[in-house]
Amino acid sequence: MDSASGAPFLRVTGPGGEPLPWVVVRAPVVTRAQHVRLNQLADEGCRFVGATSHLGFPGAGFRDERDYGLLCEGWLHCFRDPDRFLPPNGPRALVSESDFTDPRRVDPYRLGPYRLGSHRCGPHRAGPRPAPRGLPPELVADVVHVSGAEPWRQRAKNWPLGARCLGRVAGETGLRVLVVDAPPGADPRPGVRLTGPLEWPLLLAVIAAARCLFVPAVLDASPRVLAEALCLDVPVVVNRAILGGWQYVNAFTGVFFDGVDDVVPAVLEAVGTAARPRTWFMAHHGPARAGARVLRLLRGLDPSLPALSHVLLAPDRDVPERAAPGTR
Repeated sequence: MDSASGAPFLRVTGPGGEPLPWVVVRAPVVTRAQHVRLNQLADEGCRFVGATSHLGFPGAGFRDERDYGLLCEGWLHCFRDPDRFLPPNGPRALVSESDFTDPRRVDPYRLGPYRLGSHRCGPHRAGPRPAPRGLPPELVADVVHVSGAEPWRQRAKNWPLGARCLGRVAGETGLRVLVVDAPPGADPRPGVRLTGPLEWPLLLAVIAAARCLFVPAVLDASPRVLAEALCLDVPVVVNRAILGGWQYVNAFTGVFFDGVDDVVPAVLEAVGTAARPRTWFMAHHGPARAGARVLRLLRGLDPSLPALSHVLLAPDRDVPERAAPGTR
């Protein structure tokens, strides 16, 4: 599912791409073109469910003036405490867009020119991982953090905390640290390398070569990079306060941390403990499993839906605008 292209809307389809009369609203409807498109979809007979993919949407402070409780008949959400953010009406399902990450596309041994050189059997082990073929040496690191240049992305990715934590990790462990898409003007810290944005295949290769992905975010509702790291068999170190993605962290996948004071032991635990993140993700998520959960919610609202094993989510191509900040 490529949901990064253009709109607060996703179309619900069958497994073969056949359109269904349901649309997912994943971010505030803020521009004139988006309002026009919403009216077009309603005129076409579409019905709507919401998804929590934009910061704390639809909670107070993360939406426009629209009453999304009236628009959306149910919710796909990522929250530990959904009552804090969601309207009180309608069914709910704990499903994130990132749950649809496809391990067949995000595979450490199928990264095109950057694929790993040899198959690594068994769980993740302590010690350096084999670098993917063709990966520049300056992009090989033990700990990788994906940040962002735009101010909203720095806020979503929690760069202020990330910078402090990564400086401590590099200084106290000697692990190689890399920040991808580093904020402009980021202060260089000993042992922390900074690079700009990377194309998706190269980014996956960088993560695949790492020993852990570091995620200090709080206001992140559908962290696809977290799911991608798990599919690449890379453990994760995640802020315990994150809005979405907390459900991916367990003994098989990674470690929580709370702040600067406990980040070093969390990282050392992640890189030094056997883990099976890819195996766990494939057993619990992916397009078919996530789509079956969405279908159960929709079927409770619309018994006329055809007999399907699951549904998929596809971008609504009729709104050629960039996605709202916070939806990546």
